[in-house]
Amino acid sequence: MSKYIILFLLIIVSVSTGYSQPVNDECESAIILENVDDWCSADGQFNNVSATPSGYGAPDCWDAANHDVWFRFTATATAVNIFVSGAGNEGTLQNPMVSLYIDNGCFGTIYQKQCKIDYNNANSVELTEGALIVGESYLIRIDGQNGNMGEFKLCIKNFNPPVEPGQDCATAALLCDKSPFVVKYVTGAGDDPNETNSTCISEEKQTTWFKWIAKNDGTLTFVLTPIQITDDLDFVVFELPNGYDDCEDKITLRCNATFGGNYASCGPKTGLDLLSTDIEENYNCDAGEDGFVKYIDMQKGHAYALVVNNWSASGNGFSIEFGGTGEFEGPEPDFVFDPPTGLRCEDSIQITDITDYKLGTIVDRNWTFGRDASPQVRHGDGPYKVFYDSYGWKSVTLTVKSDKGCVSTTVKDIWMEPCCEDLPVDERLKIKIDSVSNPVCTGDTNGVIYVSGIRGDPYYRFSIQDTNFNYNPIFHNLGQGTYKVYIVDKKGCRDSIYVDIIDPEELIADAGPDQNLDLGDFTFMNGNYYPPEYDVKYEWIPTYNLVDSSDLETKAYPYETTTYTLRVVQDKTGCVAEDDMTIFVKANRLVRIPNVFTPNGDGMNDMFTAYNIKAAFGIDEMRIYDRWGELVYKAKNIDIGNENQGWDGTFKGQKVNPGVYVYLFMIKFLDNKIIPFAGDITVLR
Repeated sequence: MSKYIILFLLIIVSVSTGYSQPVNDECESAIILENVDDWCSADGQFNNVSATPSGYGAPDCWDAANHDVWFRFTATATAVNIFVSGAGNEGTLQNPMVSLYIDNGCFGTIYQKQCKIDYNNANSVELTEGALIVGESYLIRIDGQNGNMGEFKLCIKNFNPPVEPGQDCATAALLCDKSPFVVKYVTGAGDDPNETNSTCISEEKQTTWFKWIAKNDGTLTFVLTPIQITDDLDFVVFELPNGYDDCEDKITLRCNATFGGNYASCGPKTGLDLLSTDIEENYNCDAGEDGFVKYIDMQKGHAYALVVNNWSASGNGFSIEFGGTGEFEGPEPDFVFDPPTGLRCEDSIQITDITDYKLGTIVDRNWTFGRDASPQVRHGDGPYKVFYDSYGWKSVTLTVKSDKGCVSTTVKDIWMEPCCEDLPVDERLKIKIDSVSNPVCTGDTNGVIYVSGIRGDPYYRFSIQDTNFNYNPIFHNLGQGTYKVYIVDKKGCRDSIYVDIIDPEELIADAGPDQNLDLGDFTFMNGNYYPPEYDVKYEWIPTYNLVDSSDLETKAYPYETTTYTLRVVQDKTGCVAEDDMTIFVKANRLVRIPNVFTPNGDGMNDMFTAYNIKAAFGIDEMRIYDRWGELVYKAKNIDIGNENQGWDGTFKGQKVNPGVYVYLFMIKFLDNKIIPFAGDITVLR
């Protein structure tokens, strides 16, 4: 026998809708995204089906916020590109909307940095935002216009942007290094729309130009990925023999204009790779073409240019990732900390630029000093004294611009020790329990703990079992057990408390022991449940051959071995307990058939038939043959054991001669089986 408890109402809801409420329905339960340098979810991995309004109001550009879901990431670079793809692409969500916020722990007002909606009915939306603080936490909020719900794919690229690229070779962005980046959008063909006329690109539509100087001899590969997957990107790589600032006499090294839009096999990605052998691909996606051409061998000190053309002219940008052994010439930002280690929050630290650039000069420096820094940003040479009023890892970002126009960024981390011991004991942080909700049913995992902080420094973060600290003081989905809940404030003060989650008294159903039964007999099932003071409803399943399936004690007369389940449902909670019992039915098919009868009209033994006490309910067919095999009697569908039915010892209206005759009975039993019984009968006069 098996016993288990489930939450009955939850099962009903999940079956009827096909979706449960998303785990990231609320800001506090935002899904944490890791490794956001260049990350995409699986197609349709996330959804906003059955999500509820978060209570923060709609972002500036949204029509409403009906089914919003949340994500959280920590910036590792100064710009981010977020792409949400829905119906017709990698999901089912129509007209998605996205918004980016500074993460304040989901308490009070959250500051919106930017929002975007699907203006073009492409069922996708893209948002690019700069001026991020490395080490700061940010929130992504996603919903569908007009209350739309569905599945979607989410991509995020966190990068340090180069100089804004131009639309002509003369205004191209000079790249300092091979860091990946995203071009937010593209427009027209620039002042000179004929710069690719001598290449495989016959017409410039929306062009973007980049230049660089090779730092060493080495190979170069790259991958271009359109933000909108249906866009067709083309490109040309040139050598600039007269230097990076002279676009005359360009030499075409590689060209790719093969069609890669609308999910063509040559797209959507394109670029240079190490496996291709062709140096040019034209127009259609012909046999043997894949959207990639052969890498180039760069030479130290030589200048190169790349033009990317969005043939689809959608206005959408693209991302680029470089590979190969060759590097780009540019400044390599660097700085030092003083002191380098052993710092505590509320200490000051000096940060000094030590960037060395032998091929030119640094003309601009931009600093961000990370979370809880004072100052947080600066523009200039430095050095700078920086004060941190919280503990933890701090990310300092330096972006430099050279006299040649290239921009490069570096990030360094430093650890600030907690400074909790500076506070008097009676002012230090304490954790308290606000409320505890135990599981609804025994064995459930829907217990909840709600805690808060007292004193200390604000911006509390919480954890259960000392892992994954976040701003959410509510812990859901807990089963019975003892949990240790932690709190830490911005100074690194810590406290913890033990909390017990206790199951209610278990609802138990008892269907009684298994039973054995002869076919045609009946028995009584005697069910019960515990604890008896619970208000419950109960039923036997299935109702097959039961007198009353809603009675704990009921009469049963199954015709075959049957397992009955006693289901008990608690009125208040909907908790369900079940227990099984099996009635094993033995098919005893005992049929009594006389071997002599005397049809002489004396009222005794005048009819020949078959008899059964309980298991059979009819004779499907009855036949009598004489010793020569002639059929002398036949009947169908007669009652078993009815002495007014059967053979009266005649054939064609005449009494048969005494002697031995052969019979065949096809007996119908309660379990709908028809069994033959054959033998001989002696007629006496």
